[in-house]
Formats: sequence, structure tokens, C-alpha cells
Amino acid sequence: MDKSFLSDPDVIAASRKFICIRLLSYENKEEAAFLKTFNVGRNGDVENTVFCILSPDAKQRLSRASRGTNQVYGNPKSMAKSMTEVALQYPGVAAEVEKISAVPYVADLRLALNVAGCDKQPLVIFNPAANGDALELEKTISAIAWSSEFLGKFIYVKVRDQKELELVNGAEKESQILVVQPDNFGLKGEVLFQTAEVSTLQLKETLSQGVAKGKWPELSFWNHVQQGHQKGVFWQTKLPVTDKQELSARERARAKNISK
Repeated sequence: MDKSFLSDPDVIAASRKFICIRLLSYENKEEAAFLKTFNVGRNGDVENTVFCILSPDAKQRLSRASRGTNQVYGNPKSMAKSMTEVALQYPGVAAEVEKISAVPYVADLRLALNVAGCDKQPLVIFNPAANGDALELEKTISAIAWSSEFLGKFIYVKVRDQKELELVNGAEKESQILVVQPDNFGLKGEVLFQTAEVSTLQLKETLSQGVAKGKWPELSFWNHVQQGHQKGVFWQTKLPVTDKQELSARERARAKNISK
């Protein structure tokens, strides 16, 4: 999907003028139905990946819809140029806005661990069930998440059921903030640092240590796949996979796991 497009500095700079949405495809029924309307596959079903730039009301397509950025733009520079031109058409409204933006949470801890594992980023878990002023803490998290110091360095999730924390080794239920290292396959996690403190200073220190202590193995794509097969790793989606190429790859992986 990326092919170095989404990590290109010019694309990142251009994206600051957009609302960037990472939809869940086979993990959410409503979002899967929305993705199906783009009809980017030959059979009319939901593909594993979909890319499109939409107007602010999401009713008009401002780019061609396709499986990935590389099928719409020839190279990252072309994508950044197009995004800059689109942004000029929608300058926004010059009005008073809230200073605190929403925290970019992933839907749940199961998915957040997987996203963090795929993106090779530490995961910040906000546990509002722990003692403290959850609303004020969330404002503090937001301010830090969007600051230049930490922007783009973490995946975030809000735990709504503390049973989710069973996926994280070393997690303490009284901790309001946990910085977690996902495993290589994004199925489990291990606490790097956690704190029950709500001060901005303590949170910044916790996040800084999380960045410093994170460990990311250097594996090629095929080495990673091979290790997954050896360990019997398999991600079970909530919805049936309809992308034929993805479905074939998953069936091959499942067959290798069963044959052991």
C-alpha cells in the first residue's frame, strides 16, 4: 500500500492539511460497506486496501479510487504536488477552533497492537477506568500527541474493558497510561513503561522512555512471513476476506499451520 509514498517527507508535509483516515476493512461492517462503494476490484467486493482522496463532505472523489497510492500517482512527489493543489481548493473556514484535537485512537487494543506491530511503533494505552480525572488526562494526552516532539511517533488506543489489558504482559490495571512494545506479529504486547501520574511532565518522560526503549527487529518481508509460518501465527479477521489475492495468501498460510 505504501511503497514509500506515505512515508515520503513531502507527502507527510502535504497531509497536514488533510484529515487522514485509516479504515478497518475486514474489521468493521459499516466501514467495509463504505469501502465497497469505491469498487476498486474486479469482482465488486471489498479489497484488502483502498485509497482515495475525498471532498470535505466525503461525497466527491478528488482522486481516482484504487487499491493503493502507487496506482494513482506515479511517484511520491507527484502525490504531494496533487495534494497541495487539492488543499488550495479547500482552505477551510477561518473560525475559532478548539485548541485540543482529538486523540487518534485505534478502535480497540487488539487492533492497536496489530497496527503498532505493523508500523513498528510503540503503543500508548489510555486506561480511563483507573483512578483520576479521565477528561483532563485525555486533554493532556492530546496536547502531547499533536506536539512536534511526539507527533507521529506512537499508536494510541483507549481501553474500554480492562480485560483487554490481558493482551499486555506486565500491565497494571491502576496505571492510567501504558507505553507498550508490540510483539513482532502484533498479537501481544509488553509494558515498556506505565504510570498512574497525570502530570504533563510525567507523561512526557514516560513517552520519551518508551521511544528510547522500543526494539524493532530488522526483518525483510519474506523473512517475517517465514517466521510467522514457523510460529503458526494467523490473524483472524472479524469479517470474511473477499480480496481474492489476500484470501489465497491467507489460505496458503492456514494450510502451512495445519500441516505442522
